[in-house]
Amino acid sequence: MPEKEKETQDGQISRRQFIKNAGIVVGGTAVGSSILLSACGDGETVTKTVTKTVNVTTSTAKYVCPYDSQEFDTFAALQAHVEANHQAGDPITKFVCPFDNLEFDSLAALKAHLEAEHLEAVAPIEGLVTLNVNGKNVVVEVEPEWSLAFVLREKLGLTGTKVGCDRGECGTCTVHMDGKTVYACMVLACEAEGHQIVTIEGLADGATLHPVQKLFMDNASYQCGYCTPGNIMTAVALLAKTPNPTRDQVREALSGNLCFCIDYTRTIDTILKGGS
Repeated sequence: MPEKEKETQDGQISRRQFIKNAGIVVGGTAVGSSILLSACGDGETVTKTVTKTVNVTTSTAKYVCPYDSQEFDTFAALQAHVEANHQAGDPITKFVCPFDNLEFDSLAALKAHLEAEHLEAVAPIEGLVTLNVNGKNVVVEVEPEWSLAFVLREKLGLTGTKVGCDRGECGTCTVHMDGKTVYACMVLACEAEGHQIVTIEGLADGATLHPVQKLFMDNASYQCGYCTPGNIMTAVALLAKTPNPTRDQVREALSGNLCFCIDYTRTIDTILKGGS
């Protein structure tokens, strides 16, 4: 085999020259085909490029609330939680940087350190909201189009709120917002920030049912029961506003709660029994 091969008469190059010129890619670095040329033993000096592979193990840092030890994935979530649940009168404690374990006396000091040393860690999170649900503040990341009903059920696990029509017609998803009944499917989760939300789960005191819940258990008629949480939430709001309603007032209050399998007359009678 000749030591070097020239281009052919018609402008083509030999297979050997093509391999040499083309090169190969090793570890992301383009290298002249040193392996192939070495195997052919053409006597040329070949410079080999070697790339070193390094395995890096990463872990997600957790921000820990020093008051209740809850963990959060972001500084923004920790900040929202502390501001919502721990007032200025709480005992002074230490905030720990999850990256280098340095301690700080305040959130502001921790944030300043993060901005100086770990800037990417304090980038704001779009869609992070604080909702007050059943007397407790919860921090949740939401999309702009998510309804309150979706967030209550799918993100907070409060499945007592049912979803029926999902377009504001049946009343199945009724909850209280600042003491008034609203259709949770018609309220955006981001709109609920700053308001007091109560769901069917928030009526009971532990194992002790709300009086209206017990009233429905003892007197109302059910078949599937899917509409019952919405009916109870409507009844509670009505009796709080009008402790001794008339039959017409009960009928008007329930006009936005639809069902195809219950006895409406018995439901109205049940709510009337709750009057003072």
